[in-house]
Formats: sequence, C-alpha cells, structure tokens
Amino acid sequence: MRRFALFLFCLLAMGSFTASAASYTLADGTKVEGDPISETDNGVVFRMADGTDSPRIEWDKLTQESIRALLAKATTPREKALLEPLIEELPQEKAQRKEIIVKPIQTPDRPTTHLGMTAIFASPLGLTILLILYAANLFAAYEVAIYRRQPLPTVCGLAAIPFVGILSPIIFIAMPTRRREGDEEEAQTRFRAVPPPTAEKAAPAPAPPGVGPAGQLSAETNATPAPPQAAPVQAAASALPEPVIFQRGDFSFNRRFFETKLAGFFRLVPSEAERDMVIHIKSGRGDFTGRRITRITPAEIYLQTFHDKATADEMIPFVEILEVQIRHKDLA
Repeated sequence: MRRFALFLFCLLAMGSFTASAASYTLADGTKVEGDPISETDNGVVFRMADGTDSPRIEWDKLTQESIRALLAKATTPREKALLEPLIEELPQEKAQRKEIIVKPIQTPDRPTTHLGMTAIFASPLGLTILLILYAANLFAAYEVAIYRRQPLPTVCGLAAIPFVGILSPIIFIAMPTRRREGDEEEAQTRFRAVPPPTAEKAAPAPAPPGVGPAGQLSAETNATPAPPQAAPVQAAASALPEPVIFQRGDFSFNRRFFETKLAGFFRLVPSEAERDMVIHIKSGRGDFTGRRITRITPAEIYLQTFHDKATADEMIPFVEILEVQIRHKDLA
C-alpha cells in the first residue's frame, strides 16, 4: 500500500512539472520545452521535461517572443536588467500629418456711401491730414513772402483760400525778388570800382633861415628838392579794396554757399588773394571776424576768430547769419 501511494505521488509530481514547463522557440525554428534555471550574459540553461539540463543557449539564438516570455517570468531585478536590453523596440508608426483646412476669406463689404473727394472729411484722420497740409501751405507762403520781399498779407491771404491757395507760394517763388527803394544805389555804392591813387607833386623845401645875402648862393644853383610828403590817411584808406557783401534774401547761406564763394578761406595757408582779407559775419548773436573757416557742417560753420592774441573757433548756425562780408583786414 505504501509503495502504491509513493508511485502515485511521483506520477503526480512529474505531471505537474510537465504541465508547468514552457515552450521557447529558437531562431532556427526548433523549440525547447523547460524552465530557465541559469541566466547569464552568455545565455540561458533550461531544465528539460525529463529532468536533464540543456546546453547553454546564447541569447542571439532565441527569438524576440522567447526573450519577452523569459522577461515576463523574471522574478529578480537582476534577471530583468539582463533581459530588458535584449528586447528590440518595434519601430513606431509615423504620425500622420494633420490635414490643413483652408477656409475661404470673407472680404468686407465695400462702402456704398461717402464716396469721392468728400470721403476725406468723413474721418478724423482725413481732417487731421488736411489741417496739417493747410498749416504747411501757410508757413510756406510766409517764408516765400520774406524771401522774395513780397507783401506778407497778400501772399498769406491768397494761400489761406482752400484748395486754390496751394498755388500762391508756387507763383510768388517763381517771381523775381522785389527791390526796395534805394537798393540800386546801395548796390552800386558797394561794388563801385576802386579809383586809382593820385600822385601828389612834392613842393620845394623853403630856404634855411639865418643865412645872410653875402654868403648865400643863388636859388637856382643851391636849391635841392625836398622829399615827398606822406600820403594822407584818407588817401590810404581809399586805396583799400571795397568789401564784398552778401546779404540774406539775395543769397541762401548754406554749406554750398560757403564752399563755392569762400573756398579760399578753408586753407591752412591762405593764397595771395586771401592773405590780407578777413571774413566778417553779422548774425543774431553778434558780429564775428575771422581769417579762416576751420570746419563746416550741414547746419553751421566754425569761424576762427582772434581774442586778445588768442584764437577761438566760433560756431555760427546758418539760420542766424544775416550778412557775410569779405573785406581787408585794415578796413574798419
């Protein structure tokens, strides 16, 4: 009875072992049935159904399904760390590009009212632009009236007429500058020709006093001509050249004016024509006299002036210059 019970127990144990053994597929198609009993870096050893151990099978000979089955049965962290790097990740499908739906653009409705030139008065922006243009036209008329010496009320009054006043600055700037009374005589006086100096005859020297008639020679044989007398100060002043004058209104004082009319005064060493000449500028801040222009910009010039035997560069803006003179240094 005991022998029969022992045989039945062994039979049940072998049946349970056979039922628990799993099947693993190799890369060549063969199958191995058993349980893994040793897993290392070199491979795995299975316990076969008959109780024998299989030779060590390398990892590259197992399929991915077999390795995943072994990973599912792994119970220790060491076995999981050994099997996880052997599983190849399946390539993921590329994400499909989202379809772009182009919606039609709804254009705004076209206006049906306030069309034409009157539409500019219907918006605040249009009125602001008109006011700016109107003020600019009046300012242009004011500058043209001063530049051309035209009546200021006439030029600005015509420019104040809406839509037609824009022609007022254009018409008056095209007209010649209006001459005032006495301008012709003043211009002739400034630019008249310099009269040639007149030579004065030397008068004979008077006879020396204290000489008696006995020892005196005849006036024809002993008289000698006296040296010529010095010319008067007025004659010397009249011999100096007249200054060349440029006034605002007749000329526009800007960079081009000074580079063309006063080109010789930019040199460090003046030429023969500018050696004894100076520049005299009348401006709103006062009068300045100098011999050389040291620097010029689009807005001002720098004139080298003399103060107590020392030089200084005076900055004079173009808008402040009223008159420019080129005159002799000895002319007061």
